[in-house]
Amino acid sequence: MKHLGYLFGLGVAALPISSALADIKSQSLHNKQFLWDDLKQVISESHPHSFPASTLGTGRLTAEKTAQNVHYKLTKRTGAPTVYEHYRAYVGNYPVLSSNLVVVRNNNGEIRQAMGSLISGIAPQGQAQFHDMAHTQLSQRLEALPELSNVTKYSYEKAFFIKSDMLVPVIEVLATFEDRKEKILLSGDDLTVVSKSYNMSFAFSQDSLKDAGYVAGGGIGGNDKLGAICYSPSPDSMQNCTSYQFDEIAPKGAELRFEDLSQNAIFSEFNGYPFIVKKENNNCILDNPYVVTYDATVSETTPVSYVCQTNNENFVKREIDQTFDAYYSYSPANEAHFNAGLVMQYFHTQLKTLYPQQSLDCDSNGYCIKPLSQKVNRNTIFGTNSASWDGEFVNYGSGNGGYEYFALTGMSIAAHEIAHAITEWNSGLGREDVDSAINEGLSDISAIAILDYYQHTASGAYTQSQAFADQFTDQTGLYTKNRKWWYGWDVFPQDKAARFFELPSWDGRSIDHVKDFTTAKTGHDNGGVLRKAFYELVKTQGWTIQQAYRLFLRANTSGCVFSGMSLNEFGFCLIDQTAHIQVGNKSLNQIKSDVSLSLAGVGISTGIGLSTLDADAWLNYNQASYDLSRITQDTIRSIDVNWGDGQSESWQRDSGTPIYPFLQRSKQVVEDTLIRFSVNVTTEDQTGNQTTQSAYNHFYSRPAALRCEPFINNAVLHTSTLSINNFTLSGLSAGYRAKLDTPWPVAKPREHTLSFAQNLSGKRVSVYFDGNKNGLMESNEAILSNQTIAGNNVKFTLDQQTNRGLGLLRVAITNTEFDYSLLDACGVADNAQVVDVMMDVDSDNLPLISDFEVQYLDGNRVKFTNTSQVNDAKSPQFFWQFGFDNRTSTAREPGIIDYPASGGQFNVSLQIQYADQSETDTKQTSISLDPVNACPAKISDGANADVIYIDDMKLFNYSTLLANVPSAAGFNRDGYSLNTLNGTNIKRRTYISVEIMTNLIPRSTAENLLQNGNRDVRFTIWLDADGNEEFAPAESGLDNDPNYNYWIDNSQCTTISGSEYCRISATKSLTLPNVSTWDWSKWFVLRSKLEERPTNDYKSDACNRFNYGEIEDLKIKVTRY
Repeated sequence: MKHLGYLFGLGVAALPISSALADIKSQSLHNKQFLWDDLKQVISESHPHSFPASTLGTGRLTAEKTAQNVHYKLTKRTGAPTVYEHYRAYVGNYPVLSSNLVVVRNNNGEIRQAMGSLISGIAPQGQAQFHDMAHTQLSQRLEALPELSNVTKYSYEKAFFIKSDMLVPVIEVLATFEDRKEKILLSGDDLTVVSKSYNMSFAFSQDSLKDAGYVAGGGIGGNDKLGAICYSPSPDSMQNCTSYQFDEIAPKGAELRFEDLSQNAIFSEFNGYPFIVKKENNNCILDNPYVVTYDATVSETTPVSYVCQTNNENFVKREIDQTFDAYYSYSPANEAHFNAGLVMQYFHTQLKTLYPQQSLDCDSNGYCIKPLSQKVNRNTIFGTNSASWDGEFVNYGSGNGGYEYFALTGMSIAAHEIAHAITEWNSGLGREDVDSAINEGLSDISAIAILDYYQHTASGAYTQSQAFADQFTDQTGLYTKNRKWWYGWDVFPQDKAARFFELPSWDGRSIDHVKDFTTAKTGHDNGGVLRKAFYELVKTQGWTIQQAYRLFLRANTSGCVFSGMSLNEFGFCLIDQTAHIQVGNKSLNQIKSDVSLSLAGVGISTGIGLSTLDADAWLNYNQASYDLSRITQDTIRSIDVNWGDGQSESWQRDSGTPIYPFLQRSKQVVEDTLIRFSVNVTTEDQTGNQTTQSAYNHFYSRPAALRCEPFINNAVLHTSTLSINNFTLSGLSAGYRAKLDTPWPVAKPREHTLSFAQNLSGKRVSVYFDGNKNGLMESNEAILSNQTIAGNNVKFTLDQQTNRGLGLLRVAITNTEFDYSLLDACGVADNAQVVDVMMDVDSDNLPLISDFEVQYLDGNRVKFTNTSQVNDAKSPQFFWQFGFDNRTSTAREPGIIDYPASGGQFNVSLQIQYADQSETDTKQTSISLDPVNACPAKISDGANADVIYIDDMKLFNYSTLLANVPSAAGFNRDGYSLNTLNGTNIKRRTYISVEIMTNLIPRSTAENLLQNGNRDVRFTIWLDADGNEEFAPAESGLDNDPNYNYWIDNSQCTTISGSEYCRISATKSLTLPNVSTWDWSKWFVLRSKLEERPTNDYKSDACNRFNYGEIEDLKIKVTRY
């Protein structure tokens, strides 16, 4: 029986990623010493090629196995005596994004810490289509994408990224447009956009330079707030500037001199004066070996130049007047060139001091500082009021005439953006999530340190001005006056800041503590925790700004920091650098204590012990939990738990109490407190030897019932009730409702049904689960995103990495896909209804349910996946029966079972029983397999049968319609139908064409499947002329081009909830066989196969199973006359 596809149900059936690789495991390494033995087998100091993370202890892989296993490659080694080794995970030659891990070794080469996550898993055979595509062909496909229209240059990398427990093939594209840079992640299966972000960070010993033609220049800079600053290499050298006054209200130009006599100063030949230009004849160019400055309004390829006047001054009054009149800034190019020179000299001097043994400016095994290029008046898609580092240039916007901003070339902005470059050249931190918070925090801290350097090194009349004094006012507790601890004051017309250090949340956006971290905020906002920690290190612990900054800079450049790290891991890197920092007469222990206290004040823990016990510990709001189920319970003698808030518990084997409540346990802890959790387990082996091991973790607790009410512009009642499985919330009203008091139990591995009071077909639903337990909803926590509802329910599953225990689930019902967004941490909605429900994941109260999924593979191999609902703390026992030769298994996951080649009907069952025999449940099912030498015609997974299928079929003789085939409509879960065409006889040797149409699918999906080149959908026909049921290639259609004769039938397109859905049409032809005189007529089987992303050779795959598509076998009667 075939099921008909209902129109409004089709919005749900987006074509899935068929090449996702399952069975991937990721384990956090930080402070987990019990994982180091596994880690040592994955990586090797003497063999840094690659070892598998999935076959530990088996030695080097063959090339074939390496292509299938997740393995690691050494990418960087820095430091001495402490060594930091950076590794990245790969599948074959393709990297796994965000898979960096760092191994920290002492001077004896022994591991003393590890950070990041250890990923393990095995990839099945076969590649995503675009992973397997050649460079030239893939480039053509990429350039045809609308996302890359108007691109000026791009590069791409074939890769994987981890989503839940799946490895997803992707193409990562770094694209440069005229006014922006983007990082675009595309599906490796169909090139649809997975994610898109801006690839920009926003601000807010050498030969003689003199001999090479470089000279000290100067000129005017500043703005209406700062005044006219005359950058001067020597007293009275910029007389045009010091005589200049725009009008009677504006101040006269004031001389600013700058000297840094450090031996490491890059401009030491000029006494550290940073405005150095290249002089050619009488032309001065804003170009030196460390800084090149361009004016985007003049040329983005030729540096700024001017006619050298006396003392190489840049002064053209008419141009200065025009610029100030338009922007209230005097000369952005002069200002940027001076400031960038000062900043680069500061970084160079600091790095040379921190690493005196390094001779090169950029060493792959040390720190790196490169020449800097920058553009002023670089206005982009983001407007005139932005500045950014795009990986190639620092870009400064022109401002908007002093209405909100002056030119974005102030020293704080230059320091911030150039610090992004330092970070990219050294630690490689990204621009999203925790990476972005650390990246932005480091840049803000750099701005404070460089302004402090500028304050104490500059001289001249300008340093006596009121503007100079105002910029460095230091009055603790008065945030309206404490400008030294502001960021961005120098580019605002008003007396205001972009961000604060003393209390970051004064800006209304930034966070003061890790407990408020959320990806719904920007990196600037989340970076507040580092600004606050830096401030406390100086003000509370008594460090100077320069002492504190050297610690942060060394952490950023030592090799310890890496992309994908956590804030606690960053805290470890700071502590790890304290041995290299001098702070007055303080001892190393005092220095470490100062840093730990400053970090603890913002929720970053550094004193977490090394865990020797293989156990998990986590926090869900105010509920701490641990899991000891991986330890053989018969060996446990005692368990001692310190919940970290004064509560403690223990269990002993001779206590007479059952152990299983202590194997997985939860406890409510004090809220808004740093919880320092630990659990100690003593085990005893068969010889009586006892060993005690410990696990540690630190968390910051928060209320579980804290409402995060979204901002709703127009509250709507879409449903009066909402149900999840057997639990119902009634009496809903328009707008927002939160049910937080009594959590609903839910099982992680199972599919769940979200039901509504009435049919909501065409409405949109988004479902979020608060996976990181911060009480906020974030984009990466979406389970369903703007899914079109069909009927009165939708299905969803939780991320399989979700911890058991409490978690907030949000359901947002809207009219369109644009009505719900995360512009605010708690969400913004239009015409919406939003419901929050507290869930209890894998609750002890859940009933035992036996369940499993079946996947058919070639050669009568069957994969079984356990999806049962169990309480692991009660030691579930599994018993599989596979229905042949008494084949059984007691494994939780039996994996792939080889069934008899003869095929047949097999009864399969899974019985589960708890060790205390309190509950038992059994699931039984029957599977049917064809003989291996037969020609099976089945889909691998019946759950995919409704994704794409044959929904209409006709037979033609040229333009003459021979027959409609009504039985072709719809689908069934086998992905196969056999029907007879009655009442229609077709003459022998007739040329016939089979024309099919698919079910309705989104037009964008259909267009992607039919793009030029190797299509992602294939239609093939065969006629079993010899009756042996094998459908050989010689019995297939007449053409030899699998990409021929496909189209989208626009007459069949329709709009559903604002989105267009269409059908793909295709046709293939063959000539019917002869019928002998003694037969007169004969029945033949005509096979039609539609397959998405075919993996076998064209015309040779009639008997291969498939992942997506359908086979229609049609018996037709062929007559002689």
